Amino acid sequence: MKVSLLFPPTWHPSQPYLSLPSLTGFLHQGGISDVSQRDLGIELLDTILTRTYAAEVYQLLVAKQRDLERTQTGETGAGSREHYAKVIDSLDRFGYLVDRIELAKETLRSEEFYDPDAYRASLFMIDKWLEVVSAIYFPTRLTVVDNQFGNYSIYSSKDLMKVVRDEQQNPFLSLFRNRFIPSIVDSRPDLIGVSITATSQIIPGLTLCRLIKEAAPDLHVTIGGSIFTRLVDNIRRCPSLFELTDDIVVFEGETALLELVNQLAGKKDYSKVPNLIYRNNGKITVNQPFYSENVDQLPAPNYDGFPLDLYLSPEPVLPVQFSRGCYYKDCAFCALTLDHQNFRQKDPGRTIEELQWLKDRYGARHFFFTDECFALAPTRRLCQQMIQKQLDVKWTCEMRFEKNLSRELLASMREAGCLKIVFGLESFNQRIMDFMKKGVKQEWVRRITNDCVDLGIAVHCYVIVGFPTEKEEEALETMSFIVENKKLNQSYGFSCQPCLFDLEKEAPIMSDPGGYGIRRIMRPSAEDLSLGFFYEVQEGMTPDEAERLYQYVYERISEVVCELPFNYAMADGLLYISRASEGEKQTPVAAR
Repeated sequence: MKVSLLFPPTWHPSQPYLSLPSLTGFLHQGGISDVSQRDLGIELLDTILTRTYAAEVYQLLVAKQRDLERTQTGETGAGSREHYAKVIDSLDRFGYLVDRIELAKETLRSEEFYDPDAYRASLFMIDKWLEVVSAIYFPTRLTVVDNQFGNYSIYSSKDLMKVVRDEQQNPFLSLFRNRFIPSIVDSRPDLIGVSITATSQIIPGLTLCRLIKEAAPDLHVTIGGSIFTRLVDNIRRCPSLFELTDDIVVFEGETALLELVNQLAGKKDYSKVPNLIYRNNGKITVNQPFYSENVDQLPAPNYDGFPLDLYLSPEPVLPVQFSRGCYYKDCAFCALTLDHQNFRQKDPGRTIEELQWLKDRYGARHFFFTDECFALAPTRRLCQQMIQKQLDVKWTCEMRFEKNLSRELLASMREAGCLKIVFGLESFNQRIMDFMKKGVKQEWVRRITNDCVDLGIAVHCYVIVGFPTEKEEEALETMSFIVENKKLNQSYGFSCQPCLFDLEKEAPIMSDPGGYGIRRIMRPSAEDLSLGFFYEVQEGMTPDEAERLYQYVYERISEVVCELPFNYAMADGLLYISRASEGEKQTPVAAR
């Protein structure tokens, strides 16, 4: 059996994502050796950032200018006066940018990456080039890490079925058709798996599926990814999705994909495939109960075939896992725990073996643990073994502000190579923390952040503005903790990402909205694939008031945070911190 695994745009260009390498390693372990995997996101970005593609862009811009001179109507939107102005502006900037796009790309892959001015200038140049490319497809706007498709909603199946066929506003149709579809279908795999794990991948990923099915209707296409895990009930009522794919794997995909491959080679009894959603005789079937993997039986992620030299960084930062799920699971706002259903911890010794294998095979020295939360006792054992075996790697992970997260453990983590810890602070107001069921006290936050800074471990804090019942002064207390805490915000590598509260599907708060001060929930009727809801509150800030305050909080925190690289990309920031910690090249704390 021949399997082709594809990761569509758009994802951060600094590092690969973990899904395909995990599946590839598991398929190999299960006896499926003919597996290819491609990160089409980085392949596509590498193509767009070339003079060869620029020549095509110029011809398309000129053609679009001529067309709009004859046909433009209205003030804004596709085919409007604004569209025409965007095209003219892009043609004006074309000559300047075309001479710099390849240099910008190569700068980020070289030692110049560590020059903050060159780093920022390169990212700026790439974004401006993508703006020029986007002018052809206005109001679509491509960026390095996201896409906006005008009035199309990624949460509406009707919109999705339209946009995957919209030649005027969907640039991925021509980009995929001309550059990827022939090589994908000509290799004649028995199964093609498409991993859609972020909202930025929904339209590109479904566009890819549509073009594959159009070019080779007999090829079996399956979709996986956390987006669809949260939409199981919605998918039951959304038959149009199965015009683009044969089936969808939800929750964890290793055993499911291996069994699907085996069924395709055998009796094709899809009822035997765990976690599979498929259409049978016009009826959509969801195979339950949902299956969770034994993490100690999972092999190391296999990055063979990934173009590690194409990522926009001077050396690889590879994602790995030490555990699945969250051991805490009580945070009222968090829907992430659904993805893995229950917490499972890998044996530290197996993780050490994986890291050593990845280091030897790919020359990786830097790792990004994707775990939802490191548990304390296993972390202690992991660090002890890292130190004993002199593994000599640098890494980052996510933890909670636990009472028992001691300075001693943090010191052990630092000695083992931990350079940054990501914390979900969410709020520094004790009432809100308690109401969120964070299980955290203010004094623990102060102590742990101080210990991290003292020990040379950088800190990232996620902050939420507008949790139900939150008052303005309570949100400002959180902001003040960040903005006025100079020891923290001036420490090298510090970052902080404020987020506006979103009432998410499957979050614990949805089981008792009234208990959290939510008076009314509105489900957008047209958005049958919605991952969140509109709501009204009984007290505290309204959603509109919270949004206005969020903008203020974001601006104030941005004044004390180094946006590039530390608030832009964890992988990039890890490389900067590693370089500074080695004393090879000290970089400024922040560009305010």
